[in-house]
Amino acid sequence: MSQQSAIQGLLDAVGWVPAVIFPMASLMQLGTLLRRGRAEGVSAVTWGMFSLANVCLYLTIGEWDRPQVIATTLGSALVQAIVVGLVLRLRADKRGSDRTRDARA
Repeated sequence: MSQQSAIQGLLDAVGWVPAVIFPMASLMQLGTLLRRGRAEGVSAVTWGMFSLANVCLYLTIGEWDRPQVIATTLGSALVQAIVVGLVLRLRADKRGSDRTRDARA
């Protein structure tokens, strides 16, 4: 095995670290939102910015067929977009239930 291919093998392996950690971190936030059923303390704008940045990063990296790149950027972006949608839905549901409670009072 040449030194060049050994380095490339190491870089390919290291590339899986963010490919696993970034989507998992986003999935952990999603799981917390689902478990709590509340969106207090979670910024939809921040998660939306992360999602947009990951899509832009994917487009600029140029290695569109590498699974590590796809998982790190587009996988994360998808989960982050779901987080944004859930945050907005939970907040809308809360506003609706607050209005209903106020109308009964």
